Amino acid sequence: MESRTTAWLTAIGVWLCLMVSRGTAAQETTIPHPGMLRYPDVSATHIVFVYANDLWLVPKSGGLAVPLANLPGQESFPRFSPDGKTVAFVGNYDGNRDIYTVPVEGGIPYRVTHHPTFEWLSEWTPNGNRLIFSASNLSGFGPGMKMYTTSVKGGLPEKLPIPYGVNGSLSSDGVWLAYTPHSTDNATWKRYRGGMATDIWLFNLRTKQSRRITDWEGTDTLPMWHGEKVYYLSDAGPEHRLNIWVYDTRTGKREQITRFKDFD
Repeated sequence: MESRTTAWLTAIGVWLCLMVSRGTAAQETTIPHPGMLRYPDVSATHIVFVYANDLWLVPKSGGLAVPLANLPGQESFPRFSPDGKTVAFVGNYDGNRDIYTVPVEGGIPYRVTHHPTFEWLSEWTPNGNRLIFSASNLSGFGPGMKMYTTSVKGGLPEKLPIPYGVNGSLSSDGVWLAYTPHSTDNATWKRYRGGMATDIWLFNLRTKQSRRITDWEGTDTLPMWHGEKVYYLSDAGPEHRLNIWVYDTRTGKREQITRFKDFD
């Protein structure tokens, strides 16, 4: 009876070892589907992105991605500093979504904001001293998102002189702010052309002048400055899929850059 029990236990052990080895081999050969990678941002040397609610860093030239921030809690909206040495992001660590920074070499994330509301991180200011974000419930009408800047070292935020705004991007000289008054970027519908459709505005922080640079009846969103041009997403093309467009501030010309037909 004892020999039978020993043989039975030995067989179970061999089976378990085989299952573990098969699982390990499967893990080693598993390649994540690229559709699961979100919120990418690029520096001169690296790409940071979100996968499975964690931040990952990979060389721009390709190679092995390594975890940058994988603490318990969700990370999102990573943004490289202008010098590429630090990544700012939104982390849900203490029961609330706040802005954190972490060096690209890794380390303990530094908490920048301490507000009882959700921050929507846009980007760094060109000098790398402040962060641009949007939030509701910090002042005035709750549901409306207002835009602020805050020091990367923390402290009280400063409201930008526009009524409402999200997706802010500053020109390299820090004068012109590109933004959308609100956002439907996380909505569950596509090809929307109703009253909440977003356009992109420019606001001069010195003269307080503003002008709308898009007038498509659908979605124009997520502006980003590069030189004297503003790149953004729009479904105004014949495909009616979100593609990259560009607006030249010198000529006022809008031009479609990418032409994806199947998916946004």
